[in-house]
Amino acid sequence: MASDSNNQRRLIVVSNRLPVSLELSGDQWQSKRSAGGLATAMDPLLRQAGGLWIGWPGTDDNSPDLVNQLREEHNCIAVDLPAEIAERFYEGYSNQALWPLFHSFATRLEFDPQNWDAYGEANRRFCAAVVEQYQPGDRIWIHDYHLMLLPGMLRREIPDAPIGFFLHIPFPASDIFSLLPRGDELLNGLLGSDLIAFHTHTHLQHFRRSVRRLLGIESKLDTLDTEGRTVGLQALPIGIAPDDFLSHLKQAEAPYQGQKLIIAVDRLDYTKGLPERLRAYARLLENEPDLRGAVVLLQVAVPSRENIESYQELTDEVNRLIGEINGRFGTPQWVPVVYMYRSIPRDELVALYNRADVAWVSPLRDGMNLVAKEYVACKPQGDGVLVLSSFAGAAAEMGEALLVNPYDEERTAAAVSRALHMHHAEKRERMSALHQRVLRNNVFHWGEAFLGALEQLALKRTEAASTGPVALSEEGLLTAYRHAANRVLLLDYDGTLTSFTARPQDAGPDAELLHVLQTLAADPANHIVLISGRKVADLDKWVGHIPNLGIAGEHGARWREPGSQEWHGTPAATAWKQSVRPILDHFTDRTPGSCVEEKEFALVWHYRMAEPEFADWLAAELVAMLDGMLAETELRAYRGNKIVEVKPLAANKGAFTSALLATRPDADFLAAVGDDRTDEDMFAQMPPNAWTIHVGRETTKALYFTPDVRSVRALLTRLAKP
Repeated sequence: MASDSNNQRRLIVVSNRLPVSLELSGDQWQSKRSAGGLATAMDPLLRQAGGLWIGWPGTDDNSPDLVNQLREEHNCIAVDLPAEIAERFYEGYSNQALWPLFHSFATRLEFDPQNWDAYGEANRRFCAAVVEQYQPGDRIWIHDYHLMLLPGMLRREIPDAPIGFFLHIPFPASDIFSLLPRGDELLNGLLGSDLIAFHTHTHLQHFRRSVRRLLGIESKLDTLDTEGRTVGLQALPIGIAPDDFLSHLKQAEAPYQGQKLIIAVDRLDYTKGLPERLRAYARLLENEPDLRGAVVLLQVAVPSRENIESYQELTDEVNRLIGEINGRFGTPQWVPVVYMYRSIPRDELVALYNRADVAWVSPLRDGMNLVAKEYVACKPQGDGVLVLSSFAGAAAEMGEALLVNPYDEERTAAAVSRALHMHHAEKRERMSALHQRVLRNNVFHWGEAFLGALEQLALKRTEAASTGPVALSEEGLLTAYRHAANRVLLLDYDGTLTSFTARPQDAGPDAELLHVLQTLAADPANHIVLISGRKVADLDKWVGHIPNLGIAGEHGARWREPGSQEWHGTPAATAWKQSVRPILDHFTDRTPGSCVEEKEFALVWHYRMAEPEFADWLAAELVAMLDGMLAETELRAYRGNKIVEVKPLAANKGAFTSALLATRPDADFLAAVGDDRTDEDMFAQMPPNAWTIHVGRETTKALYFTPDVRSVRALLTRLAKP
């Protein structure tokens, strides 16, 4: 990691490709800064912050001359990707799995495990490049779907770094995302960020539901908590740099005089809806013969991913449709569709935008689509009409456009007809509102909003670390453990020693956990008690054979001392179950995938296998109903991790812990480990010198936290070693 000689707060931008175009001239690379796109957004921010751009240069030539040239001339750090990795990473998993699925084209999804491996290797190489350049205080901003594993990798390597991620493409609905192989790993990777941002609130909500569905992590409207951190979630629609277009207006010419000009500018991609647009245009010419000879559709199509078969098929289809339209409707004096299969210079594009009567932007799915904003920026006089797909992210903030469903060719044709015939006053009213909004919500506003939010979230994380539970010092605990002669260890089970499972009965201990518990319990200096909300019968079946291991089931309502076969606890009252059980059964009938578990002292409604959003809503309804019903009794309803449990007030871990500690006045080492609200009662009864450890870094009465079940198991394994 680079040293922090000046403690300068830089911005490190990380994207799949560097914003530099390279051309080999003889044996020397010629490089220049790319115009437009992400480079336009990031360059001013990088200049202000004195930052770096890290990405792949587009070549496997990693010669020192090229690397130095990129660093010295452009402040760019080249990531070394061998040709095979680059191809499988970019053309493979990124663009044959992620791209189609994120745009809701599930049938185009192609998954190859080797492509996934290359995706992971590429992200690791990006991680190494960032770690090498990082200095304390730097802010890291990662861009787009190619690098979704990177935030998690960086969080492990540089845990204190402010890390932000922006997704430039749509995030699909959770039922579509769940089809993606390795999707859970991508979500976990993204959760390494302090801030994850999307173009629209719809994309953000899709992400939240996918995290709940695949990872079981609940979230609020704009945050979620994971591994003791708060991750911010925001909708921040990207803008353009309007001056880059307005400055070219004086050069604009006026082609296609005497005709209405419709302009469409797209990358040649199946998500952009070119065939649908061409068919709708043919329908327009069919329906309105008066438009023949009076209107021209200028379709600019920038070549894309030409070596992928599906893109070659799309090119053939577009060429065929254009040929059919021009052959059917064209005359020697008029060509209905003018087709430019190339990218065009900025000044030429601005001239066409400025001249066009209508911009037809109709992707089948798009994260944002900046063409719509570029066209609006070039209309300062308020003329022109924007026809915009409702499936483009831009539609969420451009309501004055004529919004269309590109799959509905008849209504789309009618909308284009309306645009062509719209009265000037209405055009001006609509376009002026759009123009002012595009000027106001520009790319610089977007960048500043993102970085401001990132810095606030990173600051809150730092403040939380200084006021909440501190990270467990394993070495400190091990030292205290080794020097103690009489130890008491209280261990929760679910969420602490084992991960949660869909069915409660499937959470039995594995061989590794059994071995660790046997070893710890065999130490005569240890008094170990497994204290859990589980039924006594389950705990006895799973660990009852381990000599000298204490068991306390149902939150301590029934227990057995280490080395004893005698169970203690007051008899359980059961009459109340007759009135509560029918209510839980009713909610089970309403919620497919849920079930009721009956314990000796409690009833539990489990809904881990149910549809998450619906089940959460019903759980809140159930608790509210039971609170009113049980208010004058000794029973309470508790909402836990995908459960609602009804049990007596006396059945709680705090009461059991207090009673247990009273019998062990000579203990010189006390530790309690747990993960949920019921364990807070246990922590509250432990003396100040005890090692109270919460699994996860949520608000807790524990003094320390450890990240997850794996870290708890690793700690116990170390304690069990001689």
